[in-house]
Amino acid sequence: MKKVLALLAIVGFVACENGKTPEVAVDSAKIKDSLAAAAAQDTTVKAVDTTVKAVDSTVKTK
Repeated sequence: MKKVLALLAIVGFVACENGKTPEVAVDSAKIKDSLAAAAAQDTTVKAVDTTVKAVDSTVKTK
């Protein structure tokens, strides 16, 4: 039983160590480019069509 517990402890430790993610370096040039592109986008407000269209309410018979 001690061997089984020791084996589970080793497997758990190895699994935890492999689960760590490496640190990713931040590319500040890409961030600056993205912010510049977002600022350059057209932010003007466009008119919305709010007209109401007439509905044909006549009853059609066969």
